[in-house]
Amino acid sequence: MSLLVRSALLCVAMGFCCSVYGQDSTPAQVDAGSTIHVSTKFVVLDAEVENKKTGNLIGALKPDDFLLSEDGVPQQITYFSHDQLPLSVVFLFDLTETVRPALASLAGGAREVLNHLKPQDEVAVMVFSSHAKLLQGFTTDRSLAADAIGKASSMKSSEGTFIHESMYEAVDEAMKSTAPGGRKVLVWLTDGTANQENSHTRKIMGKEAPTYLHTKEEATASLLRSGVVVSALIDRTAETDAVMVAFFFVAHMGDIRKYADLTGGPVLNTSKKEVADRLAELIDQLRGRYTLGYKPTNVKPDGTFCKLELRLKPDVYGGLPDKQDVVVRTRTGYFR
Repeated sequence: MSLLVRSALLCVAMGFCCSVYGQDSTPAQVDAGSTIHVSTKFVVLDAEVENKKTGNLIGALKPDDFLLSEDGVPQQITYFSHDQLPLSVVFLFDLTETVRPALASLAGGAREVLNHLKPQDEVAVMVFSSHAKLLQGFTTDRSLAADAIGKASSMKSSEGTFIHESMYEAVDEAMKSTAPGGRKVLVWLTDGTANQENSHTRKIMGKEAPTYLHTKEEATASLLRSGVVVSALIDRTAETDAVMVAFFFVAHMGDIRKYADLTGGPVLNTSKKEVADRLAELIDQLRGRYTLGYKPTNVKPDGTFCKLELRLKPDVYGGLPDKQDVVVRTRTGYFR
């Protein structure tokens, strides 16, 4: 059995993921909570439509308002929903030294935002530095999630941030979602910094890292195959700025944003005083995404990367803000 077929059967068994392959008929519209039956090769993606000037999401759009193409070939949208599917959220707390001054406020915001979730949404809690560690698997029990977040707030690590390894492990955990049809999202609570992952940094700040470190390419491939959406709440501390100045040769910014861009996920900046509000805003943005599905018309061999483009039809802009202020965010593509 090929890897693609095995992934297909796993996706069908688990419910619904962003790139899905099964063996049933093409899905029709479904009500919230319904099981989505997928076709021989059926692709599903999340998309956010935002007024970038105001930051407000644009709702009330219909399937006919979108133009979707795969490798430049137009595709017909046959599944469409908006805020109907539950969220499977993985909160990931950065334990590195530069984040430590903000960790308590980040955890406090995460505990508070648990009440912002719907009852059917499930939560998992992880921490990360040179690798990711699971504190609480997916649960709808808010007390269990709150306890894990509280534990995370008191933890610390002398390790560096190996973001590619942590991303690979986080995606793997997100795929263990138990919610049928759940939209899988990673919410990284961090200052946005990362360290070079090589033999030198491993000796200095990666002593607890796994023997084999997954590369950026491996983490990216795993992410794009999974359909998981990456998002982040970034709190840049004074310690962050100091480290960036003193250790610029081993520390850098931007990796989380690049991963988020691949999936079309939101990244927001915050400060201690506004963590709860900004995190609630982030969750609202994740929930307010459209879900679209289609059966590809292109014939491509297994393992091929297919580039996606999603935009609004020109006539839709008549009832929207200025065209240049509207942005459609979705993942850049997927692997067959």
